[in-house]
Amino acid sequence: MDRQFLMEIMDINEKLAEAQSEAAMKETESIVRAKLKELTDNVSRAFEQGDFEKAKEILTKMKYFSNVEEKIKLKKIPL
Repeated sequence: MDRQFLMEIMDINEKLAEAQSEAAMKETESIVRAKLKELTDNVSRAFEQGDFEKAKEILTKMKYFSNVEEKIKLKKIPL
């Protein structure tokens, strides 16, 4: 993974950990969903072009964002 991507994931995880309000959670969730949409479009394009190495890289990034999305869902569930 490239350094910039990992910094982005760390930043989003930090925002999620610090989120104390519903608005802060929704903002983080919105960022994650937008990134997943962008990555989904990019992976579709990579597959259409037959660039499987790029598709693999994008799918790996999607996994990170999917994990963050799961954390958001878990944080929303009241214990």
